[in-house]
Amino acid sequence: MSASRQHPDTLPNGLSWADRAACRGYDLELFFSEAAANVAYVKRICKRCPVREECLAEGLRAEDGCRYGIYGGLTPAERTELAAESLRWQAKELLQAPPKPRTGRKPAKCGTRSAYQRHVKNGEPIDDACRAANTAADNRLRRTGTTKVLR
Repeated sequence: MSASRQHPDTLPNGLSWADRAACRGYDLELFFSEAAANVAYVKRICKRCPVREECLAEGLRAEDGCRYGIYGGLTPAERTELAAESLRWQAKELLQAPPKPRTGRKPAKCGTRSAYQRHVKNGEPIDDACRAANTAADNRLRRTGTTKVLR
């Protein structure tokens, strides 16, 4: 058999886990039924499935074009809620994460405009030396067109 032609029952490598699924051999229409009795029955099948996580991941990955069926024991509404909860956790972690330095440089010393800007950016209290340095840089900018100290 050539590499481009596969047997009809052969799954793509990304779905090779489906060979071990508890639902293998069941009628697929059962997993896409909205009848409450069928949903409960399918969920019981999914509970004992050894590849439930892989199935759920596939369902979440395919969500953009597939809002139907039971994947990993979850209905479309349950998968939507799971995805939303995941996004909330990711956002919460990003908001709580300390800011990462963008370069290998040491932070600017207090008493400079850069330190003043760092304090403002990080929401830190601004000390008098940094405030004075920022004011001096603003005045220099108005006079000379640059904040740099000319020596």
